[in-house]
Amino acid sequence: MSRAVVRKVFVTGLVVWVVGAVLLALNVRSGQGQGATLAEAGLILVGIGGVIEVASWIMALISSAMLGRWGWFAVVLILGLIGLLLIVMIIYSLVGPSQRRDMRRPVVAT
Repeated sequence: MSRAVVRKVFVTGLVVWVVGAVLLALNVRSGQGQGATLAEAGLILVGIGGVIEVASWIMALISSAMLGRWGWFAVVLILGLIGLLLIVMIIYSLVGPSQRRDMRRPVVAT
């Protein structure tokens, strides 16, 4: 699994989570009891978005392990477990490993 796939899954989960949170916030702000279905839809979307984000975190762990990038694996695992999942996944999506360490070629100045 590539970093691009992990990023797409993470962004999808984040968008679903945000839409659910907005629906939930709109219902709470209105304070009306008739929007209970809106609140339920918001809660369901927040839950689905959270599950998708956790799945992307697991995908990032598997990808790091398959590439043999154990430093990235440890950082993603530890920060995800202590509750910094959103931050670590944003960082991983932007600058995470995309190839094995031994496959990278050194830059040769000419």
